[in-house]
Amino acid sequence: MNPTRPAGVLAIVGATATGKSELAVAVAERLGGEIVSADAFAVYRGFDAGTAKPSAKLRERVPHHLVDARDPREPWSAGAFATEARRLCEEILARGRLPILAGGTGFYVRAFFGGLFEGPTRDDRLRRALEAVKARRGAGTLVRMIGLLDPESAKRVGAADAARAIRLLEILFLSGVRPSRLFRERPGPVWERPSVKVLLTLPREVLYGRIAARFQSDFVNELPTEVRGLLAAGIPLEAPAFAAIGYRDTAALVSGALSEGEWAERLLRETRHYAKRQEAWFRRESGLVSARADRPDLVDFVVHEARHLFLFSAGEGG
Repeated sequence: MNPTRPAGVLAIVGATATGKSELAVAVAERLGGEIVSADAFAVYRGFDAGTAKPSAKLRERVPHHLVDARDPREPWSAGAFATEARRLCEEILARGRLPILAGGTGFYVRAFFGGLFEGPTRDDRLRRALEAVKARRGAGTLVRMIGLLDPESAKRVGAADAARAIRLLEILFLSGVRPSRLFRERPGPVWERPSVKVLLTLPREVLYGRIAARFQSDFVNELPTEVRGLLAAGIPLEAPAFAAIGYRDTAALVSGALSEGEWAERLLRETRHYAKRQEAWFRRESGLVSARADRPDLVDFVVHEARHLFLFSAGEGG
């Protein structure tokens, strides 16, 4: 086989701590690729330690896109990501290189491939009312509301996912139509070129061990130092980037509202819960090729799977 140029996109997805960034770089070096980050928070400048952003050394090896691309005060959504990521992937293909979508934000990955309904614009007054419900009665109340009003949409909402529940309720109240119906009827643009999607998996105990290892590393010092610097630079706690796991808790640590033990316990628990939600999300997605993240031939396996994305010389076998 003599590959000429790629015709589609390779996606490498999975839970936190499965090694997506390192794998994406190794595959990009083998296949002549460029990486487009599919992470909701790696896009923000200055938010590094707590977002598991690809290191500077990794980014030196191959081009990365949508990393450090937005100010932390700037909103960033699945719809904005899908539009920008598709544009970048088309440009990468036009250069004769392979776009590699790498990240663990499942909703962003789905928006890229399957389209995203562009519903009513956000209504600040309605959102404040729903946030007040959350503050008084908890995120679970909002999730149960979605379960009653639109059971089909509720299947896609985690038990504590207040942000998604609020958006679904916002769409429902403003449009008067169940979001699940709108999603079916007006799904938005989809990725029409070929794709290969690889899902990295690990047994739960191995994954949790990797997560715990982060808390025995320089991370314990790096994140509080980073948050002190962000606050000193005037980044408000209300900024969208501060919604990343651990950042507001770390702000509570540096202000003295949390002890170091409480902070570490909370971050470890929240990161584990996030990994579980990621696993559950990707289990519901179709068209993914699963691979153990610790298999010794992982790079070779993904390179082999990606062969379907290349156009071949005339007369060559596929």
